[in-house]
Amino acid sequence: MPTQEERRSSTRARLLEAAADVLVEAGATGFTTTAVAERAGVSQGAVFKHFATKADLLAATVASIFAGLVARYEGQFVASDAAAAPADRLGAGLDLLWEIFQDERLLAAYDLFTAARTDADLQADLQPVVRAHVANLHALAELLFADLLVDDVDRLHDAVDLAAATMQGLVVNRVAVAAPETEARVLAMLRHWVADRLALRQEAGR
Repeated sequence: MPTQEERRSSTRARLLEAAADVLVEAGATGFTTTAVAERAGVSQGAVFKHFATKADLLAATVASIFAGLVARYEGQFVASDAAAAPADRLGAGLDLLWEIFQDERLLAAYDLFTAARTDADLQADLQPVVRAHVANLHALAELLFADLLVDDVDRLHDAVDLAAATMQGLVVNRVAVAAPETEARVLAMLRHWVADRLALRQEAGR
């Protein structure tokens, strides 16, 4: 028989999954705790037993989305050919990252970034989530790609930050205008810069 803590954890996980679904379907403006409660099969009061405010729930949802996608990236990367040449591994890593960035849950999370511009509570709750996510990305990059470096781990962090910022901009821009040729050109430039930053240009040319 599940313990009280196990039941609590299960309910919280159900709420976060439901919240992510509602966020994807309704966006930031249509997101309601009532819809989340209905989808999770719990009462409205149960939502606020786990999350103090709507902003708290939204921030936890974003954190859950980020964590799930990071885990997906790591799993798919590890399952791929890790013995490939450094430049090939790096290119495959960027290709996989671009695939992850097109996940609808990530775009829904970015919807909240815009909403936070005029919502101080949401902004305050999101800031530590985003900072933790960046730290997680840096740590994962160190785990998967640190062997490509010969000196400075900050160079690897620079590459991660640029890749994430570039891809985020591309997927958000896609909402306004479809520009596949521009996307392809920008991604090619990104790959070139990252290889250069990590001193892999010679490897790539072999």
